[in-house]
Order: sequence, then structure tokens, then C-alpha cells
Amino acid sequence: MSMTLVLQSQSYTITITQIAAFVLNQEVYTPYSALTLSTYGTFDPAMYTGVYRVQLYHDDTQLHDGTVEQLELTLENGVRRLRLVSRGLTAMLLQNQLEPGLHGSMSLDKLMTEFYTFPEEITWEQNNDTSNYIYVKPNASMWDGIANLTFKLYGRYPFIRGANQICMNPPTQFQTYHAPDDSGVARSGMATDQSLLYSDYYMAGADGTYGTFHESDPEAVSRGLVRTKQLALDQQYLYNPQQALTFRRKFAGRRLVRYYVDLMGAWDLRLGDRLSIGTTIDAAMITHVRMTGDANGIRTRLEAYDDPFFPAFPQS
Repeated sequence: MSMTLVLQSQSYTITITQIAAFVLNQEVYTPYSALTLSTYGTFDPAMYTGVYRVQLYHDDTQLHDGTVEQLELTLENGVRRLRLVSRGLTAMLLQNQLEPGLHGSMSLDKLMTEFYTFPEEITWEQNNDTSNYIYVKPNASMWDGIANLTFKLYGRYPFIRGANQICMNPPTQFQTYHAPDDSGVARSGMATDQSLLYSDYYMAGADGTYGTFHESDPEAVSRGLVRTKQLALDQQYLYNPQQALTFRRKFAGRRLVRYYVDLMGAWDLRLGDRLSIGTTIDAAMITHVRMTGDANGIRTRLEAYDDPFFPAFPQS
């Protein structure tokens, strides 16, 4: 496999090129890349106790840069096996909470620089418009704040592009993969999952009266689903309470329909790039990249969702 693993400790760097197996997932509703990996060798356990950073490269392209969640060395029949689990640095956005209450004059630049000092490898789409505010509920994470601000500004859901770049909008510069132009195409298909859909959302008003606000999901209704939620007033959306229900409806529709193609080899495509599959979809945004490798070689799955936040067939 043409992959390189780089492990960093406080005093040295370890480079491994012989990787037995790995799985790397990048998905628009998961705010970090997720890597599991194993390899074999004559490793000295003392050198690995202080490893804290994991990077995975395909040739010169960085696919993953994250923290060590778990690292284990085992010895069996004279051979050591290294197994690790890593999450991208942007997982820290879920692991840090914002102070509850109203935060005025908020932009993404301010959100990312004035609360915590994150590793410099975490980058973000420039946004310095401080004409907005966010209301933070107790126990809300930094990612909740980013999602709140993104929806308020653009009606979108944020995602992580590449190793650790926060995007509020799809990129304007991207690659497009056309299937089945290449003999490396192994399989393509479609899958749907309606398990998260709700047909109706009801929310209380400022006086506590339930049902003051209501939103129906036409997709759920058309599928014959009767599922309702009764919600207290969401103070994050006091500027427009109906938006609280619109956000929930769209988020519940995540991954509703998935179009995918399985390719042989490692393909350096990212979330936000585009995927075309014959006459099925045309330049739909790539919303999930899953790369796997083992003794049989490397395979890449590209997926394009068709859901409320990431429509594969946007209306003109």
C-alpha cells in the first residue's frame, strides 16, 4: 500500500510505511475524520507510550491528522502488532463547551479564536461578519455553536474538508469524479434510510403553550410515517423560532438517500468534491469518503447524499 503513517511524540517522530490494514472515514455529519489502523513489526513499547499525534499520507497528500484515542502493542509468537484508533483534531470541537448564554457580535473567526486556543492545523472558512449572535444552551459544544452560526448565516450544515478544515459552505474549487469512466470502478449503487425521519414537530411559545409553532416534513408524510415531537421553546432561535423546527426537520433527514461508487485504489478526493455516476447523478457533492486497505489492496468508496442539507438534485 502506498501509505505512510507518521506518529509524533514530544521528543521524536516515527515513520511507518508497512501498514497491514486501515479504515479511514470522512463524513459530512461527523465533525472529524476517523482512522483505525494496524501493522506488524519489532516495535519497542517504550517508544510508543508518549505518542500523541497520528498522521496518514497517501504519497504527498495528507489524509488524516489527529490525536491518539487508543494505541495498543501486543506480542504474539515473537511478532508485535500495533493497533491504533485516532480522531481528527477537529474532534476537539466536540470536546470543548461554550459558556452558556448569549454571545453577541459573533463570527466564525471570533468563535474559533476568542474562546480556546486550538492546534494551528485546524483551519476554517474565513468569516468575520460580527453582525450576528448565538445563544448557547448548557452543555453545548463548540461544534454546536458552529452549526448554529452556519445555519443562521447560510441555512446550511457545516462539515470538515480534508484533514481539519471547517467549511460553512461547499468549496468553489473542487475535483469531479465521473463514474464509470475508469476501469477501477468496482461497484455502484443506492441506499436509503428513513429511520430518523419525523412527520411533525411542535414547539411551545414564550408563554409555555405547546403547539404554538409547528412544522411538517412532507417527505415523511409522503412515506406514510406518523412520528411527532413535542419541544420546549428553543432559545437558540428566538430571532426566528420557526427556524428551530426547520433545522430539526432537515437534520432528521440526514443521509436519507445515498448514491455510492466503490473504486479500486486510493483516490485523493475530499468532502465537497463532486461525483457523477452515469445518468444517475451529475456533479453531486461528495458527502462521505471511506478508504480501506489490507492485504488485498486499497479501496475507496465515494458517496453523495440526497437529503435536505446536501441535495444531490438542487433546485435551480
